[in-house]
Amino acid sequence: MPDRLALTGIIFVLKSGIPWEMLPKEMGCGSGATCWRRLRDWQEAGVWQSLHRVFLDRLGETGKIDWSRASLDSASVPAKRGARVGKNPTDRSKAGSKRHIVADRKGIPLAVVLTAANVHDSKVF
Repeated sequence: MPDRLALTGIIFVLKSGIPWEMLPKEMGCGSGATCWRRLRDWQEAGVWQSLHRVFLDRLGETGKIDWSRASLDSASVPAKRGARVGKNPTDRSKAGSKRHIVADRKGIPLAVVLTAANVHDSKVF
């Protein structure tokens, strides 16, 4: 499967919220499982982090990042296993992870960090 077609399938699933197995065959992106594996492989290879850095560099070079104010937020999500899973203090100690995001004044995400759910926001900040 060519990378461009896999990327099209990945973006479609992530934007639409459909299950991977429901990716329409008519799109020519292969199966949902193929696109999911490519997403996983690219994540492990650091492709998404590198792409984010390139976008931020280009936005910074053109003065499109507003550093006058930033916003930091986090959200807990259920997670069964993984390196960044811990007891969620807000969900009866069920296993979970926490996404921490900092964005500029315009809402451009500057950094995203994943931690165990029991890591306090102040430590990540």
